[in-house]
Amino acid sequence: MEYAQEYSKKEKAVRILAGVFVGSVIYFLHTIWLIPIINDDLSRPHCFEWLGFNLADYFWYLVMVGVPLFAFTMSWILIPRAIAGIREGRFPPKAVKVYRPTKVKTGFLAGLVSAMHLSIPFVLLLLAAWGYLQAPHFPTFDKQALDPNLCIKDNAH
Repeated sequence: MEYAQEYSKKEKAVRILAGVFVGSVIYFLHTIWLIPIINDDLSRPHCFEWLGFNLADYFWYLVMVGVPLFAFTMSWILIPRAIAGIREGRFPPKAVKVYRPTKVKTGFLAGLVSAMHLSIPFVLLLLAAWGYLQAPHFPTFDKQALDPNLCIKDNAH
């Protein structure tokens, strides 16, 4: 039985601490910056324009296409590992290190795991394409019914 190459203790510590640091920064930016922007956009979508496009006109495209594409950008790192696994007929591939003792899968099981890794980004792209086709059929915002006084930012603060 063959085992995949493991990270050394120092490599594990550095990678885990780097992950915790980056995760903390992302969490901090998410709660302090992104959540208030999203809440503001959802409460008054007719007030925001980006690159000349009004958010109220393209809200469903943002949800149905933008969210799956963002998830794809997070999952694209699976593609090289999956292709290497299919090419080598083993998973994890030889060049990949792991954190704990991991048995190398070969044969059909390796191909199945690699195909599953490859299918995640592919499904997200298909979801974005499907969302692009579905977004025009969702109800639009009635800008006349939305209060234009909400767009006035109070600059007194």
